[in-house]
Amino acid sequence: MEQIKAFLTARGDLLLLAMVFLAVAILTFAFGSITRSWSGVRRRVSVPGGPSITAADPMASVQRSSGPGYLKGLVPTDEAKKSELVKFLNSSGYYGNRALVWFQASRIAMALACGILTAVMFGRLYPNRPIAFTILACVVLTFIGYMLPRAIVSVRRDKLFEEHRQGFPDFLDLLVICVEAGISVDASMDRIARDLARDYPSLARNLSFMALEVRAGKSTRESLDNLGMRLGIPEAKAFATLLRQSEELGTSLVQSLRVYSEEMRQKRLSRAEEKASSLPAKLVIPLGFFIFPVVLGVTLLPVAIKLFAALGISKGH
Repeated sequence: MEQIKAFLTARGDLLLLAMVFLAVAILTFAFGSITRSWSGVRRRVSVPGGPSITAADPMASVQRSSGPGYLKGLVPTDEAKKSELVKFLNSSGYYGNRALVWFQASRIAMALACGILTAVMFGRLYPNRPIAFTILACVVLTFIGYMLPRAIVSVRRDKLFEEHRQGFPDFLDLLVICVEAGISVDASMDRIARDLARDYPSLARNLSFMALEVRAGKSTRESLDNLGMRLGIPEAKAFATLLRQSEELGTSLVQSLRVYSEEMRQKRLSRAEEKASSLPAKLVIPLGFFIFPVVLGVTLLPVAIKLFAALGISKGH
């Protein structure tokens, strides 16, 4: 008990700062959740003939909720921002209604964790610094922690985009084979998704989603537009435009796909050649700082040993 009292006496300001920071964060989150709930209630009440949840429709509340009830306030009320975040998460491989909720929750949790840990660490490392210095560090690290989950998801999205870009020519080759065999484009998607699942899992998953959308009643044009949006690469959007123009103009779909497939293979080869040509320039820094000093040391070390030995013998004489 004496040790605990001594610690509380020595670190009273630090603990008070951490408790104040946590209390302000919790109050801000609670107030935001309450105001969002009020705005939603006002919007439903103000719209004439708007939807209402009654006991006769118990599934309505479940369908409207995008996550657990205690986390529903994290979802942005602005439809434009919400749609942008949903597209961002879908292109990163996170699907479902709860993906947006857990993404927002992870950002807030990371911000709180970074802020509290910064307060604790700065209080231990710099006990004599003014408290304003610690508060400023907490604010900066809280902002960094809030932005960190988005940066991690962006890295994952870039990796998936690269996978889609590499696998798209193979997808077009398989589509040409299926169309030449008399299989429709809609039916080909499901078959090609099974063939590409091992090498390009994300691309195969998005193709399966397109096949499910077509089965659910969406038109092929709309499903192709959604596919291009989820894949996030210009090649997929150009592919959707190609199929739409072939359908409208009545041109040969097989010939168009074959030409486009050849073009995609040439682009993939050009990207590989570009990476190969830039490799010598990228190797200059590791060669100069890590490999060349080692080679130089291994080469000159025997000469230096012999030189020092000769100088020692000459001094002995």
